[in-house]
Amino acid sequence: MELIIKKKYPDVILLDYGDNEENTTNEETIKNELNELNDNKQDTDEIKFDNNYIIKKFEENKENKMKKIVEDLQSICPHLPKDIYLDIFNKCISIHQSNNQSNGSFLENEVASELSEKNIPFRKQVIINKDGSIIGFNEKNNKKTSNEKKSKCYHIVDFVIGDNININTSITEYKVISCKTTCRERWTQDDWTFTYNPLKYILLTIANDYPSSTRFRETDKRKIITCYPKKKDDRKYKLNFENLIDELI
Repeated sequence: MELIIKKKYPDVILLDYGDNEENTTNEETIKNELNELNDNKQDTDEIKFDNNYIIKKFEENKENKMKKIVEDLQSICPHLPKDIYLDIFNKCISIHQSNNQSNGSFLENEVASELSEKNIPFRKQVIINKDGSIIGFNEKNNKKTSNEKKSKCYHIVDFVIGDNININTSITEYKVISCKTTCRERWTQDDWTFTYNPLKYILLTIANDYPSSTRFRETDKRKIITCYPKKKDDRKYKLNFENLIDELI
């Protein structure tokens, strides 16, 4: 019995009870205690996949990532307090996100300038509802009105091209431009164009991460314009920025 217990539980210290008549009873007591110990161990080893488990793992992962960030920054500039490294990291993320937003504004401003110069009628930041009707314009100087409109907002179109762009008219009566400095999956924000087909939909991007012709469902009314075509560019209409105005006339 002692040999078996020792093999299974090497850390357990066995007491010598001698050869008296209580030995059998004590041996049974030890067996019961060890069985209970084993049951508790199995319960502890069981992983319960629930909210608390996921939250705990998420926090552990977050902590490990922060630790790795600090270690990477320490390799560049050692001997700073840990909090300083995290402050530097958070500031860099903030600057990066701000730059992404300013890149988008830059592209929209350049397009607006070109449209104005060529006397193409347009409105920026046009708000449509779930029925595809224009319900307003994203006016930054009227916060109250803007918030009311946004509550019914289905999508905000970067540029709507055409004459008499008015409230309660359908977006299907106009041409539209969607500006994306980079596409990736963000172009799918314009899936509304499959339901409410504008006269023409142009995805305007600087990058080469635009979707394939098939996935984009490219037609003479759905086109992609880019500065950087892919090496294996499968677009039917291989348009560059200089083609934009011609597509809108």
